[in-house]
Amino acid sequence: MSTITIEVDDQHITFVKTLLEHLKGVKNVTVQEKNNEYNFELVKSVHEGREEYYRGDCTTISPEDLWK
Repeated sequence: MSTITIEVDDQHITFVKTLLEHLKGVKNVTVQEKNNEYNFELVKSVHEGREEYYRGDCTTISPEDLWK
């Protein structure tokens, strides 16, 4: 038995699944949704950093002083 991976847009997934189910010799059709590519911990950290910046709870360094 072999496995074939097909990437399909969300709007066409039902059609492709139905098509595969009706093919002769296809025994098992499963749909695996793509995992979200976002790292939620990173997104949360960025939002927290922005909130700190807007509150003024941060230290700023001018670009001229960066290498001193």
